Amino acid sequence: MNNMEEAILKIIEKRYKCIYNGGLKVTKLGKGWAGYKVVFYFDNPDKPLIQISADLEAEDFLKYVEQELISRQLHKVKFFKGVKIYPEDEERRTC
Repeated sequence: MNNMEEAILKIIEKRYKCIYNGGLKVTKLGKGWAGYKVVFYFDNPDKPLIQISADLEAEDFLKYVEQELISRQLHKVKFFKGVKIYPEDEERRTC
């Protein structure tokens, strides 16, 4: 884990008062860009990741990520799975 990833985990712990244990990867943007990209990997097939990127230096990028995490309120997000049951499936269902 690199310093940027550790700094983002500290931001999450500070702002949300919890520890993020999912996947996290910070990379530099491609040619011609000076910024960074952070990807949060969630264990959910419907919403597998969130990506935040900005063409900013390290310190400014961390401030930007903190503001994005505050505005997105990810600590309030819950995932649910719905399954549609067709009438012909009712006959085969057992309790």
